[in-house]
Amino acid sequence: MTISLRAALRTIHSDPSWPRKVLIGGVLMSTLVGYPFASGLVVEHLDNSRKGFPVPLPVWRELGTRFLFGLLSAMVDFLFFVMPWLAAGLIFFCVGVGMIVATDGSDARLLFPIIGSALGILLLSFFLLSAAPIGRLIYVEDGTPERALSGAVLREALRPDGRGVYFRARLASLPAYLPFLVILSVTLAVIARIFDGWWPMVLPLVWLTCAALQYAHLVVMQLYVAAESQIGGVLAEPEPKIRAPRR
Repeated sequence: MTISLRAALRTIHSDPSWPRKVLIGGVLMSTLVGYPFASGLVVEHLDNSRKGFPVPLPVWRELGTRFLFGLLSAMVDFLFFVMPWLAAGLIFFCVGVGMIVATDGSDARLLFPIIGSALGILLLSFFLLSAAPIGRLIYVEDGTPERALSGAVLREALRPDGRGVYFRARLASLPAYLPFLVILSVTLAVIARIFDGWWPMVLPLVWLTCAALQYAHLVVMQLYVAAESQIGGVLAEPEPKIRAPRR
């Protein structure tokens, strides 16, 4: 299986009802309570694709089980995507406050872009490392969240025979995020004008933003299924060595 964005898009679009399923996912994702349902759809689609049944996309049923799977998958996303952003923002805030207190503020204007660029490069590196998609692969492989929330994700991302393949999958996935980024930019611009009478457009745009993100997640996981196929599967944790008792 080759890592191809065109093949990933073709797989998603092979389901005639994919727009409806993605838009429903967008509605759920736009609410904090409904996010696990949308994430669970991606996990179920990932599991079906690994078993050789990528089409059709899962239907919206058995929501209780999907909520549980999605909640655990959301924990993976939070640990390997949201947490780095929060940590970087906290570092930026603390360093900025310290610089303002220690100086008269003139040096802060020069150092803020440097610090911001360094943190941006750090976050981009973490994104390119593919930690969140690999965490989902490990979660689906094991069926339990322990390894997916551990250092096994970074070990898998950096394994010598796999890091190049995962990196190609990440590069191929970048265009899948373009619709999300475009709609997100429009949404933020409308929110900035909310007091100018633009508020009726906010909710529909938030819905479309979340639907675009749901679509991107489905496409991205197709690429990582292909990457895993090329590598030969995610590595299992080595069995612990049990020492024989001394006599």
